[in-house]
This record gives sequence, structure tokens and C-alpha cells, in this order.
Amino acid sequence: MQMTGMPLSGVRIIVTRSADQALFLSKKLRNLGATTIEIPMIEIRPPSNTASIDSTIQNLGKYDWVIFTSVHGVESLFRRMAVLHVPITSLNSVKVAAIGSATSAAIERSGRIPDYVPSEFLSERIATGVGGLQGKRILLPRADIASKKLPLLLRDRGALVDEIVAYQTALPRELTHDRLKEVLQSGVDVITFTSPSTVRNFAIALRYVDVSKDLGHARIACIGPVTAEAARDLGLNVNVVADPYTIDALVEAIVIDLGNA
Repeated sequence: MQMTGMPLSGVRIIVTRSADQALFLSKKLRNLGATTIEIPMIEIRPPSNTASIDSTIQNLGKYDWVIFTSVHGVESLFRRMAVLHVPITSLNSVKVAAIGSATSAAIERSGRIPDYVPSEFLSERIATGVGGLQGKRILLPRADIASKKLPLLLRDRGALVDEIVAYQTALPRELTHDRLKEVLQSGVDVITFTSPSTVRNFAIALRYVDVSKDLGHARIACIGPVTAEAARDLGLNVNVVADPYTIDALVEAIVIDLGNA
């Protein structure tokens, strides 16, 4: 769909992405007339202990696959590699997979082209799409609270999976219950969620007190089914689920939803 004019004029939208990623989504929404309120629900921090990731980086050659499930995973691993003076070319002997176009683009910026990106950005697709896994060693550099679904699927197919904490996610220090309540009470039309972590931390910030009631008439827009499932688990009524699971598709889906509301 070609979007013209200012279809989001007068619409107030909360962007819950981490501070380093919020601008990309906010700019796209503002270009369509929206007023965006950036309230990051996650803060990305280095691992509290780097011994495990450092040891893994020094032995990348033993793996058959490295599977990245987020941009943060890519950036965190590559940043640590730079600290240890381990070149990106160390991955040349290893196959690399990425769940999602943004994650793939982050890998490509380093000069490495992913060997596999599934057409649907789901754990099931990557677990079956990377080929035979019996006896293969797979590295998953992820968040400290990452879902166990993907490693379980990979192990079910016979893979030997190592999970390492490449980064930690935390509730931003400046995010308070009062700040979030104040914004919600000022009137919000749409709340965007781009990961299960943003949903869970949103509920934590609201202290789990009747989360859906605090939203007023705000519509819930999620980047994909995994995030939408996390929202529904908290009792939220999800109005928008992007397909494909990208920022551009999320923006377009919000426009369509509000046009039909």
C-alpha cells in the first residue's frame, strides 16, 4: 500500500523500543503526522560477567552455526570481539543465520553476509531451515532473559547448543510508575511493542495492577506474533500484529488499523 498525506495526524503513539532504537520507529510515525512519546521499556547492558562470552569468542571456529536472534545480539557480540581484537573474519569458517531483516542488516554492516535468513521470522522457521543439525554445534548469543523455545527446537533436531549471554536487558532507571501513568492519563491512541521484553517491562512499570484498565482507549500494536502472545498473556487486547514482522510493516499496519477503526 502506498501511504500518502498525513494519515496519523493528531494520533499520539507511545514508542517502547530501547533508547538507541526508538528514533527509527518514531521518525517513520512522525513523518505520517503522529505525535510520538518515547518511553523505552528496556535498557541494554553488557553482561555482568564476560568470562563466558570471552571464552566463546576465542573458540568461534568450533561452531557450525552462529544464530543471531536480535540486532542487540549482533552488536553485543561484535563489540566484544573488537575489545578482544578478534576480527569478524573469524566467522568466515562458520555459517551465520539471522532471524529478521534488521538482524540480517546488522550482520551485513560488519561485512559478513548471513548464510540463512528465514522468510518468516520465527524460531520454528530457523530451526528447520538451517538444514541437518544432528551433531552440529550451534552458538546462540542472546539476552539473559531470552526464550528457551529456539534452543529446545534445535536440540530436538540433534544439535549441540551453547547459549551465551551477549547482553542483559533491564528496566530503564529513569522509567517510573508515576511517569508511565502520567503519560497514559494524558491520552494515548496507540502503544507499540517490538519485543516480549518491552511488554513485560511495561507491565512491571505499571506494577501489574489491571494493566488493560490503565490503557484507556489506546490500541495495542505489536511487531509480530511472539510479541503479541506476550501481550495477550498479560491480558492486553492486541489490535495490530505486523506481517511481515518489520518496523515498516508495523507502521503500515497501524495506519490501516486506525483507518478502519
